[in-house]
Formats: sequence, structure tokens, C-alpha cells
Amino acid sequence: MARVIKTEKMKKKNSKIKLIVLLSIVLVLLSVGVVVAYKKFYKKPERQKVEVVVLDSIDEYGYKLSDNDTDLYKNEYESLKKVLLDDSIDNKRYSEQVAKLFTVDLYTLSNKINKYDVGGKDFFYSDKVVMFEQKVMDSIYEHLLDNTFGDRKQELPAVNKIDVQSVGELKYKLGETTADCYQIKMKWTYEKSMGYDYQGTAVVCKENGIRWSVVDFQPTLEPSYK
Repeated sequence: MARVIKTEKMKKKNSKIKLIVLLSIVLVLLSVGVVVAYKKFYKKPERQKVEVVVLDSIDEYGYKLSDNDTDLYKNEYESLKKVLLDDSIDNKRYSEQVAKLFTVDLYTLSNKINKYDVGGKDFFYSDKVVMFEQKVMDSIYEHLLDNTFGDRKQELPAVNKIDVQSVGELKYKLGETTADCYQIKMKWTYEKSMGYDYQGTAVVCKENGIRWSVVDFQPTLEPSYK
């Protein structure tokens, strides 16, 4: 049987292989250690939720102004506030401002946190507001993405102008009674046209003997009432 004679060259080669294997093991162990340490000690920075700050409120009527409201909404809110601070409130002007604010808030989706953040609900008739919210969530707000952490990339509409076309008196049936209301027809525009409604009619009636609220809204200037 032939005897293998290890030359100096072979010894160096074997030593080199052993060194490479050893280094590989060390690197693997270091990598595992780094991963374990990272998972154990590294804390992901907490994501900051979008906070909406209330800037002003008209508590007696349940209206409020927030920092994320648009400039148009803020201007219309101030107009409403002037009407309500008058010694003798003009119910027609009051109803007109309610209809405008309701519409601007409803169709401005860009500042809404999610589909449950329904615009216009502060101006809607309290006995019907739950049904109104559900209807909006199932239609206009159906595809609205969540923006809890302010990272939404979705392009959304924002009303930038609204004009009242006419204001008329209307007898409207509320439950078993018929109320004296105002029918307000409006047209509006957006910062960017995206195919959303641009005209509609609101019926505004008095509730609780104090505030006027929207009880019916239809995205047409020729509404029909059952």
C-alpha cells in the first residue's frame, strides 16, 4: 500500500481550508448573534397617529371647527357663527349655512381619517343620523382608505367653492307630523374634478326647538319626496 507523503504545500493548503471553515463558522455565529440581539433590543419607532384638534365649538348647537377642516369650511363656519350670535337669528340664513357646511363636509374626503369619519353628520337630524352615516359609508365613502397614521396616498376630492341656487319653503313629513322646512338647492366645485356629485338639494328642518338640521339630501336639483 502506497504511503501518502504530506508535503509542505499540502500542509499549507489544509491549514488554509481549516481557517476558511473556522472563519465561516465565526461569521455565521456573529450573524445569528446580531439577529437575536436586534430582535431582542431594537424597538421600532412608534407610528404617530393623526390627531385632530378642535379649534372652536358652538356647544349649544353641537357644531365644531377642527384644524384639519378646509379653508372653505372654516369660512362658512365663521359665517354660521355670526348668524347664531345675532340677537335675532335669521332662520333662513341659518338653514342656508347648515346646508352649505353639511355639503362641503360631506363631499370633502381628503381630510377624513377613514370611512367611518363621515362628513356632514354634525349637521344632520339626530333621529336619522345613524341611517345617514351607514348610507354614506356604503356609497360615497366606500373606497376611502384608512389614514390613521397619515400615510395615505389616495387621491381624494375637496370642495373648494359652493353656491346656493335657491332657497324655498317646504312642507316636509317627519314621522307622523309635517314640519315647515327650507329646501336649499346648491352647486359646488372641487379642487380637482374626480367624478363626484356637483349639485344637490338639502331639506333643513328645525329640531328640539333650537337648531336647524338636514333631514334629507339628494344629489339633484329636482328631488322627489315620498
